[in-house]
Amino acid sequence: MTELSQLNWNRTNLENIEKAWDGDLWDRERLGIQLTNYVDRLQCGAVLALDARWGEGKTWFVRHWQKHLEDEKHNVIYLDAFANDYLDDPFLTIASEISHAFKECDEIDSQDVEDFNSKTASVLISLAAILPVIAAKAGLHWVGLGGAGENVQELYRDGKEFYDSVSDEITAKVKEHIENKIENHQIEKESVRDFKNELAQLAEKLDKPLVFIIDELDRCRPEFAIRLIERIKHFFDISKIIFVLVMDKSQFSKVVCHNYGYDEKLGEEYLDK
Repeated sequence: MTELSQLNWNRTNLENIEKAWDGDLWDRERLGIQLTNYVDRLQCGAVLALDARWGEGKTWFVRHWQKHLEDEKHNVIYLDAFANDYLDDPFLTIASEISHAFKECDEIDSQDVEDFNSKTASVLISLAAILPVIAAKAGLHWVGLGGAGENVQELYRDGKEFYDSVSDEITAKVKEHIENKIENHQIEKESVRDFKNELAQLAEKLDKPLVFIIDELDRCRPEFAIRLIERIKHFFDISKIIFVLVMDKSQFSKVVCHNYGYDEKLGEEYLDK
């Protein structure tokens, strides 16, 4: 009987890169250096798109660029969006990653981070006021929410109680929550404003812009991908925070079209805006 030889594939370990640009066959270090210099000049904050087709090495590039940024003493976050698209709302994912980066930053003290977490909780309560299940699925324990976390958990228990039951109370309680939502609209606006102000104050303390790399965006569920870029636009458009969206733009425009019913040209215009 013939003995079968085993194939051993050497997978590239991008989780623990020891030397930036090691094995760079296509001189992508040069692009990484140019991109770093560009990012350093964007003190006003920005959202950038790194566009390339599937299989052209986007993840390899941004992982090595992440290591390069870390070597240059930048604050940098890498997020695999596809690995997190089982969540209903990416707001807490983004906020918790930023909170963790602030904790690791020498320029920001722990009390400032706790204040930021508290304001994150207030915004999350507003986002989850109609669908409390979002708060539980988002993994509340990712951020130390302090006493505010109890309010969110209470909200979730209240919501789960009437969403899991089949009775006439559902309609009444949903109506009540919607009425409260309307009455509290001004308070929610103030919560969002306070959150953005706190985030802006913390980001201003950074010596270099915080670079937030979001990879695999074009592989996510359409609803999650669209909601993620909308959350960035509405809550995280802050000076000194640079989001880099890694995607195949032509594929992602199809996600936009799927979500909004646009034709392909309008899908690309939506991304440009």
